[in-house]
Amino acid sequence: MKWKRLGLISIISFGLLFILVLSPAGNDASRPANEWQSELWMQKDTILPNIVPARLLALTDLPPLFPKPTSDDILAAITKSKQAGCNAAVLSFSWPSLEPQQDAFTLDELKSSVVINKGRFLFLGLQVLNTTVKDLPADLEGKRFDDPLVLERFRSLLDTLAPFLQNRVRYLSIGNESDIYLSAHPEEIEAFGVFLSSAHQHLKIIAPNLTVSTTLTDAGALQPEFQDLIKQMDAHFLTYYHGQHGLEGRFKDASKVKAEIITLATKLDGRQIVFQEIGFPANEALGSSPQKQAEFIEGVFNAWDELDSRVPLINYFMMYDFPEEFVKEQVSYYGITNDAEPLVKFMSSLGLHKADGTPRPGWKVFKHRGNQIK
Repeated sequence: MKWKRLGLISIISFGLLFILVLSPAGNDASRPANEWQSELWMQKDTILPNIVPARLLALTDLPPLFPKPTSDDILAAITKSKQAGCNAAVLSFSWPSLEPQQDAFTLDELKSSVVINKGRFLFLGLQVLNTTVKDLPADLEGKRFDDPLVLERFRSLLDTLAPFLQNRVRYLSIGNESDIYLSAHPEEIEAFGVFLSSAHQHLKIIAPNLTVSTTLTDAGALQPEFQDLIKQMDAHFLTYYHGQHGLEGRFKDASKVKAEIITLATKLDGRQIVFQEIGFPANEALGSSPQKQAEFIEGVFNAWDELDSRVPLINYFMMYDFPEEFVKEQVSYYGITNDAEPLVKFMSSLGLHKADGTPRPGWKVFKHRGNQIK
C-alpha cells in the first residue's frame, strides 16, 4: 500500500507516545474493573467550571521528544499550552492497550494522562480503528465488528470506564479516521455500523451526557456511505489537514481556509462539528512555509469565530515537530512500505515549534487568537 492512499493521519496516538516518553519500565499488573473504578481520577474534576464554555481549545502539546523528555518537560508543555488558552485535551488509546486480556485492564497510561491534564475538559478516542489499522484485543483478532462477542466485550470495556466517562469525558470517539480503513475494506462498513450503534446505545444508558461519534476525515465525512454510518451519532468528529494535496507538492491556498471550513460546515447536517485534529505543515520542501502555516491558523480561528458554538472543540495538531527519524520509525505501523519521504516531511513539520523548540510564526498567532476565545 502506498502512503498516498492513507490520507492525512495522526502518526501515533497519545497513548503510545505517552508510553514512549514518560512511562516507567514496568506498568502495574492488569487489574479487574472494580479496582480501577474506585480510584479518584475517574471522579469529577473539581477544578473545572460548572458551566462549560461554548468553545473549547486543545493543542497536542507533547514536548520535544529528543532528548527523551521528563515528566517536568511534559508538565511544562501543558502549562505552555494552557497559557495559550487551551482548556481541553484530546487523549487517544487503542482497545488492546486498555484491555490486553479479557476482563483484565491496564489503565495506567490513561490514568497518568488524565492526572496531568487535570483542570481540562477531555475528548477521549478509543481507537478500534486507527486510519489504516483494525485494532482489537489479541483474542478477538479476525472477528467481525458485529460478532456478538466483540459487541459484548466492548460494552464491558465501556462499563469499566463508566465512572470516568460519566464524570470526566465530554466527547468520546470510537475509531480514528474510520473512513480510510473502511474505504479499503468496504465489506466491513455494515458490521462496523452495527458495532458503533451498539456502543452508542450502551453509552446513552451509562453516560447519557456524553457526546459520541466516530472520527472521519473531512473528505470522508462528505461521502454518502459515511454520512449514513454516523446518522445516529451525536456530532461530526473530523480531522482536517489543509495540506491535503501537499503530499504531492500541490498545497491549497492557505488564505482560503476560512471559506473552505465554512463550506464544509454547510455541506454537513446541523449537528455540531468537533475537530479532533486540525493542522498544516510548514516544510518548504513540500511547497509550504512557516508563513503559510501562520496564515492557515488565522483562517481557522476566523472560521471558528463565524461558526461559533457549532464547533464546540478544536484540537490543533501539534505544539512541537516530531523529529524526522522518529517519524520514519513509526510509519511502518500504517503499512507504508515505499515512497514515504514526502509523508515523513509532512508529518515532521506540523508543529508550531521546530523539533528543537524554536517557535514558528504560527505559534504567536495561535497564542494571540487562543486567548481571545470566549
